[in-house]
Amino acid sequence: MGYDLRPMSASSQDPVLLALREEIAAADRDLLSAFSRRLQVAAKIRAHKADCGYDFVDLEREKQLLDEWRRANGGAVSDETLLALFESVLSLSKREAGR
Repeated sequence: MGYDLRPMSASSQDPVLLALREEIAAADRDLLSAFSRRLQVAAKIRAHKADCGYDFVDLEREKQLLDEWRRANGGAVSDETLLALFESVLSLSKREAGR
């Protein structure tokens, strides 16, 4: 097993690492933007459901959404991780909608 004996600060000057970190930062910004859009629409849905007297949670719709995520995934992300992400997004969306 080899160890990299360069000082940790050396990585802060690595152009490949810096470029990859910028890609991650851009992806993170995209995620935040997409989540914010989702929250805006979820708030509209919540208001409409309240006006119409509908239940806020629709388990059948949640199942449909998960199925859509699975189809869109195409196997790029493991089922376990996809489910955890889906459950987190729904939970956080519901929590934010309730604020």
